[in-house]
Amino acid sequence: MKAEQKILPDASSLIEAATEQFVAAARSAIAKRGVFHVALAGGSTPKGLYQKLATSPYVEQIDWARVHLFFGDERCVLPTHDDSNFKMASEAMINHVPIPAENVHRMPTEEGVAPEVAIRYGRTMLETLAEQPLDLVLLGLGPDGHIASLFPDTEALDVTDRTTTSLYVEKFESWRVTMTYPTINAARQVIVFIAGEAKAAIVKDITTDAVEGLPIQRLAPQGEYYWYMDAAAAGK
Repeated sequence: MKAEQKILPDASSLIEAATEQFVAAARSAIAKRGVFHVALAGGSTPKGLYQKLATSPYVEQIDWARVHLFFGDERCVLPTHDDSNFKMASEAMINHVPIPAENVHRMPTEEGVAPEVAIRYGRTMLETLAEQPLDLVLLGLGPDGHIASLFPDTEALDVTDRTTTSLYVEKFESWRVTMTYPTINAARQVIVFIAGEAKAAIVKDITTDAVEGLPIQRLAPQGEYYWYMDAAAAGK
């Protein structure tokens, strides 16, 4: 399935449009099923979304007691580390919205080695979701075409029998835990954020099929699929 592309003039209007869509997705899920399950992403554009969600009028439009937060991927660092997606999301949003602590499901990256963390988080997801798909998965796009921590030429790309998996990313010399393609693809809605001139080249490669086999090109969401881009990222 091809993504529906939403191209906004700049990063600010991108974040505002994405915030409105997040709120709409949350309200719809809660109205239909009584709960909203969302997987957060790292990165500067998602951070802007989280900050906006924590401000009026958006924060009042969501019943946060019915929201469950997950993380699409995480670096194997302490939750207080500056590289932690959980820390970023906490400072930008979680600490400023009335969500119960037990509804925030972070990856326990300080508890053992990465493969064990992946297994533990997979169990948490299965217990919480009760075989329901995620309502929304937020993703960033790396300049090498990676999404979550599904990096090119890694074994994680081919894991289909688990909810989450672990991997070592050589170029960053770091262990990661990431949701797998089946988990992401099953979501009711997937949004990829692509902002800034630095992403223009990879967007061109993907949309013109100049390069094949990039991790994002292997995404095949079964539900709604959107790319939110600013004009700079869509420039080529």
